[in-house]
Amino acid sequence: MRYGGLSIRQDDCSYVWQIPAKERCEWVKKTPDCDANYGLSYTQILFCTFTTENPPLFILGCILLILWLLYLFLILATTSDNFFCPSLGVISTVFRLSDNIAGVTILAFGNGAPDIFTSLASSPDDSMIMFTELIGAGVFVTALIAGSVAAFSPFQVHWKSFVRDCTFYILATAWICYLVNDQIIHLWEALSCIGLYALFITTVVLMQIYDSREENRKNRFPKMVDVEILRMFLANRDITYQPHRRSRAVNLQTKLDVAIAKEMERNKLDQEPLEQKVFEEKEKSSRPKGLFREFLFDVSPINIDDWRSGNAFLKTVLLIRTPFMFFLQLCVPVVNETAEKRGWSKLLNCLQLFLTPIVVLSFFKAWNSKIYTVPSIALGVPIFAGIAIIVFLLTSADKIPYFHNGFAFLGFGAAMFVVYFVAGEVMLVLQCIGYVSGISDAMLGITFLAWGNSIGDLISNVTIAKKGFPRMGYAACFGGPMFNTLLGLGLTYGIAAARAEGNLIQIRISDMAPGCLAFLFCSLLASMIYLTATGFLARRSYGFLLYTIYFSFILICFLSEFHVIHPLGTDHRPD
Repeated sequence: MRYGGLSIRQDDCSYVWQIPAKERCEWVKKTPDCDANYGLSYTQILFCTFTTENPPLFILGCILLILWLLYLFLILATTSDNFFCPSLGVISTVFRLSDNIAGVTILAFGNGAPDIFTSLASSPDDSMIMFTELIGAGVFVTALIAGSVAAFSPFQVHWKSFVRDCTFYILATAWICYLVNDQIIHLWEALSCIGLYALFITTVVLMQIYDSREENRKNRFPKMVDVEILRMFLANRDITYQPHRRSRAVNLQTKLDVAIAKEMERNKLDQEPLEQKVFEEKEKSSRPKGLFREFLFDVSPINIDDWRSGNAFLKTVLLIRTPFMFFLQLCVPVVNETAEKRGWSKLLNCLQLFLTPIVVLSFFKAWNSKIYTVPSIALGVPIFAGIAIIVFLLTSADKIPYFHNGFAFLGFGAAMFVVYFVAGEVMLVLQCIGYVSGISDAMLGITFLAWGNSIGDLISNVTIAKKGFPRMGYAACFGGPMFNTLLGLGLTYGIAAARAEGNLIQIRISDMAPGCLAFLFCSLLASMIYLTATGFLARRSYGFLLYTIYFSFILICFLSEFHVIHPLGTDHRPD
């Protein structure tokens, strides 16, 4: 029995346990539901290589599968934090987006990339995992992460932004409840989710225009041109942390440095000449000189500064992520405003102009095609090599080229490809875990997938709050998951409905989905009521209240999964 009490069909891969042990490998190979459309076929590997006829060996295979899942989550988090966010910050500067607009659009996309691409990488059969992951991650972020920010660093909430974000999130949740009630999604319903987020952005824009006019009228923040005055002003604001000018574009605190630099810029505390002077006064660069020495320094998967300053756990993480970090740094350009020379590395960046498009097009098997009678690879390789050589000849190793921001767009596309590919592998591993363990897709979405995609946000938001910026960490707890939910559901269901006959699709949201939606409502309403009652002061008791809500949610989900109690979405009436 699976999926809330429904019997397992014989063409479902979960039926493998009804097959004799000696025949399971062949059965898995012949069953279409067990076959992966792309990537590795984890189910075949597990049942054929680690074979259930040898229980200790099979258990070892399951342990390795879970460890591989954790490794994939580490890749997602690293790619998002170290390669997405810096480039997206530069892109927002190129388009001259205000920080609020960038925060609710392009930067939110960077932070929510794992959730968004996990949704897009899912197949129609994975709709339960995808839906409960987005809603379950919303509960995790608005309850556990928001509660952690308040518990570690009590603060005064900016009430206008909170009321706006929380109100829209409540409206979005209510609208999703209406849409999935009949478990049929029309194309216009999917597009309405995207439209609702567009309405939210419009509201943010209007509020930003109004606040900017008020700020200019009152002239609250005078422009400062003296370093000593700037330091005194920062001290009086009780800000004890400033992002350091890093020797490399990528390090353990890349996302943190970029976020804090943006916050200081938003408060008009960070002027470019001052920033440069402060950094030069505070620290001496460890970056080597010379074209090849600089290349080897930048392409190294382990940053020596991170290694020296890290504890045993961080050093272990650095060693574990070495293989994919080498690949990412070799193929994904990074433009980082908080790094020396903004991350410009002449030899590495020119090599990336050649390697990155070749790797991406190879994955999509574009080289198998022909342009007239000429193989596409025979045209593509010389073109990309020529571009790289021209850039190499026209640039200097010590001077940032005027077109350097263009690498941010190339890095954005490459990082997006990596996240999409890894998210697809995550879905395949979760499917295999579901087949082996009998855990429902809904529970996999609420636990493994939601935790894996959100644990990085928990660490970074709490860290940024402890560094003296709790408002920034807290604000991300509402705008981010709303972005993931509306865009994730809207794009995934919209694409599927557009391809389907009649522009509609039938979905299955599982019997746990109503409980997820109910607890998301509970979390949002509890925040609204508590903060209104305390004058928008987030105390530690607020954090403990949100902890209680989340752990109650998880307890009910586990009890429902093990059939101790009925799921909140089950209809128990005889008819």
